[in-house]
Amino acid sequence: MRLSIPKKTRIDSVTFNAPFVFKNAPSGTYYIQIIHRNALETWSKNGGESVTNGILTNYDFTNSQSNAYGGNTILTGSKWCLFSGDVNSDGSVDITDVVSIYNDAVNFSSGYLATDLTGDETVDVTDLLIGYNNSTNFVSKVTPETSPADIIMQKERSGVKMKAYKEGNSSVVPK
Repeated sequence: MRLSIPKKTRIDSVTFNAPFVFKNAPSGTYYIQIIHRNALETWSKNGGESVTNGILTNYDFTNSQSNAYGGNTILTGSKWCLFSGDVNSDGSVDITDVVSIYNDAVNFSSGYLATDLTGDETVDVTDLLIGYNNSTNFVSKVTPETSPADIIMQKERSGVKMKAYKEGNSSVVPK
């Protein structure tokens, strides 16, 4: 079983915490799953988190890389952060995401868009660089449901997409 936090839950911009209460789930060990418009799906630490029914729970993904399943976060300043750039929500940051970001950047797109990785409501070269850097590092989601073979396959698939794109063979780049 995993937790899905309602959309009305807000993360405090100073502490980066979102307190929540499990009213209907029995006490036990659960994974906390984060799904965001352009970040990789990220789960709480290996083994899950102990939760008591009806008791306020806080979980901080930002103070240690080990607080994310498989350590799937990146250190930015002093905080461990989610990887950005999975604009099509397929579980990896790859060339298809980068092309979407590029298209919005050259069209001067603005607003609350999945391709705006910095959250400044403007899609520009900064967003493009974040997406590109994460795609060349083959970042992809790591969950309790992900096997090591899945991760290797995803990296190989991303490598094939990147190579095809660099060679100008966009017809080979799968969606």
